[in-house]
Amino acid sequence: MNIDELYSAYFNDVYRFIFSLTKNRSLTEDIVQETFTRAFLNMNSYRNPPNKAWLFTVSRHMYYDHLRKNKKTADVDYDFSMLPDSEVTPEDQLFRKENIQNLQKEIMNLKDRYRDAIRYVYIEELNYKEAAAEMDVTVSNFKSIVFRAKRKLKRALEGKDEPLE
Repeated sequence: MNIDELYSAYFNDVYRFIFSLTKNRSLTEDIVQETFTRAFLNMNSYRNPPNKAWLFTVSRHMYYDHLRKNKKTADVDYDFSMLPDSEVTPEDQLFRKENIQNLQKEIMNLKDRYRDAIRYVYIEELNYKEAAAEMDVTVSNFKSIVFRAKRKLKRALEGKDEPLE
């Protein structure tokens, strides 16, 4: 696969992935451009054919590089608003908004590896094999990471005093 095919096949996915992290179109465009530039320069050194998971890894590293250079912390805004809209009362809306905010807060309190696992599965909708490749772990190890992340989120949201790692 050449760089044009790679770009055509995965540009939208990489763009959405980076935008979900930055929430800034200009920054997203810069990081996506850098991602494909780096991918082009390193395609031949990668032992497998380039794929979506590989590009996500490259783009994630580009994003982290940007954060390190600018010494800012990530403010990831997850959108969990997929509940049905039938006859929602103002109280329901407030309750839902508070739940979403609490969940977002607890996700941000997780270690990077747990937060990444949740994002890959529930935001980027990668399957476990793709997400495991993205994190450079085995599928069974990835499943354990997701399980632990969900357990930590559940306990945190229930108000138990388990420290988030």
